[in-house]
Amino acid sequence: MANNLVENLGKELEQIDREYASEFAGHSRLTRDIGQMERMIKRCAAVLEQVDKIPSAAQGPDLARVRDAASQSLQLYKTEREAIVRAQAVGPSFEHFSVEATSANFVFARYMRHFAGKDRGSRDVALLGEMVEDLRQIEKRMTQLLTETKGSADFEKDRSVVRENLAQYQKEIELVEGAQASGTPDDQASVLASLANNQFAVYQTHFAGEPRVSRRPALLMRVVATLKKVKERMTALRDGGLKVEFNDKNITIVTDRLSTYETELAEVRKIRQATPMTDIMGELGGAANKLFDEYRANFADKPRPQADLQRLANICDKLGEIRRQMVDMSLAEDSEMNHKNLDVVTEQLVMFEGEFEAVARAQQAWMK
Repeated sequence: MANNLVENLGKELEQIDREYASEFAGHSRLTRDIGQMERMIKRCAAVLEQVDKIPSAAQGPDLARVRDAASQSLQLYKTEREAIVRAQAVGPSFEHFSVEATSANFVFARYMRHFAGKDRGSRDVALLGEMVEDLRQIEKRMTQLLTETKGSADFEKDRSVVRENLAQYQKEIELVEGAQASGTPDDQASVLASLANNQFAVYQTHFAGEPRVSRRPALLMRVVATLKKVKERMTALRDGGLKVEFNDKNITIVTDRLSTYETELAEVRKIRQATPMTDIMGELGGAANKLFDEYRANFADKPRPQADLQRLANICDKLGEIRRQMVDMSLAEDSEMNHKNLDVVTEQLVMFEGEFEAVARAQQAWMK
């Protein structure tokens, strides 16, 4: 009986969550139906009410997890309802600012995946530097919009959040660099090996087996630049007297990979330069569709506790790369096709990032 209740309430929560993902996440709040959101809030509150009718001593861990999930979702939906009301009261100027706020949220999500709670010695400083620059540009555009529209207090709050995270990420760069330069020569050699492996993983995720025309040259440039720095530090340790076999072998491996990646970078640049921008836009749309298919095959309607979290993280990262290129191209050329594709990609990425957080919470709950 108890198992059936947990299963039924869990299914109800997932149905509500998926309705939120398809009907609200990533959509313009100016066009959302307040009545639909209020019905979702009532359904979620009903789940919470059913759980609370059972004495806490008799609930058990599974029902307690359902209650936690319902409580978190209820708070999310209430917050979203308030945001929709505010957006519709402010009017069209909200739309322009929300684009920047959404871009900032993608940066925050990437930070949570790659840096929050992680060992600083193994983190990618170049990635963090790219995120810092992204937030700088977002803050600059937000400031311009605030000046032009005399934006609301909500706009000011969003800009403050961007500024706070920007300051945090800038400080984090110093802390990461300090962590990677500390320790004995043996310790540093191990750190450098980990950093090299991370760059190999970036290449494998974003470039191996993928059409060159849809790849971002600047990302591969970042990988190459990072590996060059890693090789320089490995070589300096060796020349400074470190005599360990694994460091010498790693220098050879990094040298070989650098040669491969630099050759690939030249090929990516060549094909991108020879391909009309409209064709590149079409290729990006095709690459996005492949990721949508991968998500549907591996995550749609699947139990979250059993989901492959790293695979979902890779999908978010790869779709984020596609969105970045679409945004850059929208600034260079006005294309209705690219504009529509960008809207779809943004909506899907919001949903995927939300699902990543939901899966992470579900798996943490089941581990307790």
